[in-house]
Amino acid sequence: MKIFSSGLYETVVLGSAAMAGVVVVIFLLLVLRRHLAERQVDANKRIDAAITRSYLRRVAGHRPETDDTGWTDERRLAAVSQIQALLRGGERDRLMQIAELDGLLAATVRRSRRWRRSERVNAIRLLQRFGSELCIARLRELMARDRSPLVRVEAAFALAAAHALPPPRETMRILRMTDRAPSRLDSALLRASVPDYREQFVLLLEDDLPPVWRAQLIDALGWSGDVAVIPVLEKAAGDEDPEVRGAALRAAAKLGHPGAREWIMAALRDPDANVRVQAVKASEALGLRDAVPQIRDLREDSQLWVRLRAEQALEALDPGYDTTARPPLAPNPAPDLSNCA
Repeated sequence: MKIFSSGLYETVVLGSAAMAGVVVVIFLLLVLRRHLAERQVDANKRIDAAITRSYLRRVAGHRPETDDTGWTDERRLAAVSQIQALLRGGERDRLMQIAELDGLLAATVRRSRRWRRSERVNAIRLLQRFGSELCIARLRELMARDRSPLVRVEAAFALAAAHALPPPRETMRILRMTDRAPSRLDSALLRASVPDYREQFVLLLEDDLPPVWRAQLIDALGWSGDVAVIPVLEKAAGDEDPEVRGAALRAAAKLGHPGAREWIMAALRDPDANVRVQAVKASEALGLRDAVPQIRDLREDSQLWVRLRAEQALEALDPGYDTTARPPLAPNPAPDLSNCA
């Protein structure tokens, strides 16, 4: 019995020692791994700093300080993407030219040709960020020829951000805009491109377009920042389609120029309720105090939304307006159903 207990004791001790040894070895391996990882991080920082210095010197026309044969394209591209966010103008253009000469953008271009749509969309965002001549050319190709409408629209927005979007007539043709009802993306795209193509937007209005698309073009002119379009907006304010008239008022409010005051105030008497609402908004945006009497009359309009919008505008245009003394907002009259037997 004593011999058995002694053997068991030795087994337990040896097992505990072995487990302790294993724990110590694992701990030492973890410490070594941490040490090597920290050394690798320090080495990566030194390499990234050397890559950054090299490209900055090349952009400035100087000779690189170190040999760059051991740097991978992925590491170079990561450094270039950080540097280009800090540079402007000619220096940024020279950096992207050097990156193209080094073949760093080829991988991004190849990624834009992959089968999965999400991969192409991610590549478009990188191409937009770099914005070199090669990137712009590839974005135009994606906009014109990609099989996915979503990818084409993403490429169009990337080109708009780079001020490289094709003329509006070509944009509408490539994206087949007039074959469908306009969306918010279409409206945003037109607004983004109108500062570069104001005159061509005016020419487009001479085409035989559906009223809904004429309204989109008129609305976009308000984002041109050019008061020379006010005569065009004034003409549109007299259009027979109420959607076009409303778009002209929105554009005038966006421009914020008092040259539109007369026909904005005239639109307060428009037969269409939505146009009257836009006229009230435009009067408020331009601070037209002369429109206060007409807006007060609109508190008794037959449409509830016109009355509510008139109340809000009076609070802004007439500082002495007493909101507690306003007349009650009666509901819209019930429709006449006597002829619906």
